[in-house]
Amino acid sequence: MTQPLDRLLALRVGQTESLSRTITAEDVAAFARLSGDFNALHLDGEFAARTEFARPVVHGFLHASLLSTLIGMKLPGRGALYVSQSIEFTRPVFVGDSVEARATIEKIDAETRLVTLHTEIVNARDECVLRGTAQAKVLRLAEEREERPSERIATRGLLAGRTALVTGASRGIGRAVARLFAQEGATVWINYNKSETAAEGLAQEIASVGGSCRTIQADVTSEQDVARLLQSVTDAGDLHILVNNAGPKILSAPFESLAWNDVAGAFEQIVGSAFRVTRAALPALKATRGSIVTILSSAALGRTAHRWLPYVMGKSALLAMSKNLAQEVGPLGVTVNVISPSMVDTDLVAHVPDRVRREIVSRTPLRRLATPEDVAGAALLLASPYASFITGENLLVTGGEVMI
Repeated sequence: MTQPLDRLLALRVGQTESLSRTITAEDVAAFARLSGDFNALHLDGEFAARTEFARPVVHGFLHASLLSTLIGMKLPGRGALYVSQSIEFTRPVFVGDSVEARATIEKIDAETRLVTLHTEIVNARDECVLRGTAQAKVLRLAEEREERPSERIATRGLLAGRTALVTGASRGIGRAVARLFAQEGATVWINYNKSETAAEGLAQEIASVGGSCRTIQADVTSEQDVARLLQSVTDAGDLHILVNNAGPKILSAPFESLAWNDVAGAFEQIVGSAFRVTRAALPALKATRGSIVTILSSAALGRTAHRWLPYVMGKSALLAMSKNLAQEVGPLGVTVNVISPSMVDTDLVAHVPDRVRREIVSRTPLRRLATPEDVAGAALLLASPYASFITGENLLVTGGEVMI
């Protein structure tokens, strides 16, 4: 597995970057259309001639926007989220002026991942036209894992001849599940909502090694999209495996700041989406005596998760739904199981501070966070013939952090 360098670790106090641009009349006109600021001082030469400036003045936020480019593309660069920016305009800028935006790192807070920068813009005479202080957060990016041939587990064709639908399969856990299922001989439907590029990239990856898959867009919180999704799958043939993986970003907030709508929204996205897809897929799964695997979280095991109340409530309800469904459809030969991983290193938890990550690793006997591949292996087990007499179970993938 390869790990990209954490951008935060490549930064240092005193590091400086810059970029230059010559402001044109076309830039001013385009900014006016975009912002709706048609102030005559910027656009009307006759009006500007009667002012102390004698000619049109460029919108201040036009050249200030260079700081956004500088922060996002150079320093800190990729993965930077602009948090704040103080601005003092010190001189006017005119059409035809060449300006240079500069940023210098003044402070790096490794715990919060916030970088403080001195920012300024100067004209061709090196006169300051804007100065201020910026703060940007260097977002944590989930690891991009590149599987090397030597790391591959020999395939056994455990799912040969079977068809699987994996929701939320373009990234993270869903992506790993789809890849492993295809490796084991399944034809995989890769469901995505917005991440078309990522889904198509996965499909190409699977096809390049002889796997079989199809991508399909559907918002699993929409009844109409879910109906279309299952119609497409069943029109193409049988369905043997459903993996409910799609889920929302985690809302982190103290109880007193939550509204019921926050909780209801989590239920709709977590429970509602799995309910809709499962109900729509159940006739096809009954016909093939298939399997349903739902990805949960160890936070649904009666434990607490600090300030994740809506998420934990939704996941707990999904566990209850799965166990009741297992009892109901068991006589029909359909197995229903869930997987509860501990924290999995994906973009879903990229906002979790290093301190919290270290705490989790320290109380995990295997001394690391779970990976998407760990969860995919558990899903393969539950979807394989070896689990034909397992239903209603909650398989822990926690490295020993949770033991029941």
